[in-house]
Amino acid sequence: MSELIVLSRWQQRPPDHRVATDLGSAIDQRSLELRVLGWIAALQMHPGNRWAVHHSDSFEFLCILLALWQMERTACIPSDNRPATIDRLRHELDGLVGEFEDAKTVTAPREDCVSRERDWIVPQAESIALEIYTSGSTGTPKSIHKTISQLECESAVIESLWPSQADSVILATVSHQHIFGMTFGLFWPFSSGRAFETRCCEFNEDIRFKAVHYPRFALVSSPSHLGRFSSSIDWAGIEGRCDYVVSSAAPLARADSLEVGRLLAAPVREIYGSSETGAIAWRLQQPDQPDAGWHTLPGVSLELGAGDRPLLRSPYLGDVESYELPDRVEFDPDGGFSLLGRADNIAKVEGKRVSLAAIENILITSDRVKQVKALTVERARVETACVMQLSPVGQECLQMLGRRVLIDDFRKQLLQNFEAVVVPRRWRFVEEMPYNRQGKLPLENLRALFAKTEALWPQVLEREVDENQVILRCLIPPQLIYFDGHMPERPIVPGIAHVHWAAHYGLELFPIHGHFERLEVVKFMQVILPEYPITITLTYNDKNGKLSFRFESDRGVHSSGRICFSR
Repeated sequence: MSELIVLSRWQQRPPDHRVATDLGSAIDQRSLELRVLGWIAALQMHPGNRWAVHHSDSFEFLCILLALWQMERTACIPSDNRPATIDRLRHELDGLVGEFEDAKTVTAPREDCVSRERDWIVPQAESIALEIYTSGSTGTPKSIHKTISQLECESAVIESLWPSQADSVILATVSHQHIFGMTFGLFWPFSSGRAFETRCCEFNEDIRFKAVHYPRFALVSSPSHLGRFSSSIDWAGIEGRCDYVVSSAAPLARADSLEVGRLLAAPVREIYGSSETGAIAWRLQQPDQPDAGWHTLPGVSLELGAGDRPLLRSPYLGDVESYELPDRVEFDPDGGFSLLGRADNIAKVEGKRVSLAAIENILITSDRVKQVKALTVERARVETACVMQLSPVGQECLQMLGRRVLIDDFRKQLLQNFEAVVVPRRWRFVEEMPYNRQGKLPLENLRALFAKTEALWPQVLEREVDENQVILRCLIPPQLIYFDGHMPERPIVPGIAHVHWAAHYGLELFPIHGHFERLEVVKFMQVILPEYPITITLTYNDKNGKLSFRFESDRGVHSSGRICFSR
């Protein structure tokens, strides 16, 4: 077990102590001190107490925090550095430091005028060190205060539960801009004397590439990354080096937990908590334990409060005596508990917390929208979805521009405020919202619109039939069975389906008595995508037994040809 050096007394380590690494290149304590001095010198040129901090390099991020604390200023941590995010918070901030698209940002430390000596102060334990911004239930960002004492207490409790190996380097796939990544990927290792990699691993290959530089490592990750762990990577090449994996942001699927544990030959510890509460509980899923329960961390307790909502008591809550959790839980006889899902309008998508109300509030400002509801649907993973009743302006746009263009416009509007992973991927435009008889809008009614039902045929909207010709106006359903496994990144209707549909409707609507014999002059000119409106024109020549087909839309001809039937 490493000796814990609290955050407020970080200067006590020797100058050659390794603080961080960059692909094996060590960054020592003396370099940290000089960098902190540089940020102090840069920030001293600008007045103000509350500073938004965003930096992709975890070492630079830590240096900025330490500099602000030395100046008795507060670091305000937004979850991203998007202009819309900063515009919403600007009235609460005195300045920006790090990586922001703003001309007034303090972007780099001053190294030309840094004093080599400084009387370091010890920040007061109850001083506000951080204000972390997260989505409230209404979609308005709210600040969560964290004192130096809270941060130090949490690291100490985690260290008491899982003592550290001093030579273990921390790799992370989650950003230190979020409280989980900050606590487990930055503050805990820094306090326990372990080095951390300066850059996040974006892909599985990055984890493997960085891990080979160290004799031992630990991985701080999330379900969205661990759920995509690839067995095709040579994990055997780093076998025995991983001390543990820690995951948070959402419960990890049991199959994913066991697979990652097998590939890295390391325990996968899941953490349950939030920005407001800090870490609450943990679990370790085992092959012989189908339903692993959650167990509270030392000093943390849960009990049912009013309305059967769980009431939390924790040393990380600061001045708050207790906190009502937004999740529903079921307590186990052994003292553990199970999670039953959220009870509010905040959703977790790919480990990111998103306010469904915030999505609705932004979309409803468009003159194309009359009413909108955001929700989550579960496919291979949890995805955000949107049910929308268009205004007359929106309906006109839908007819003139098409569904895809309209959705792209809505997505662009949302991308100014949200990360791409939480923006709705599935959309339904309805004439009326699916209210029940009580005038309520049940979640199950909304989710039913996204129910995955396989389809073999296009949806025929209109047909014109005469003696020798049939015209079918159709819509290509998104749940078409032919899309499964056929170019999953850009599903298209395969050419064989064009022929199959033409033969099917020809045999149904014309007096064809022969059997399929061959194809003639078949041409495939353009692809047909999900939800395209298509016109299928079929012409049958009874004298030679040939059925001509033509698939077209306002984009032009997609395919044409002749099917010959035996006489």
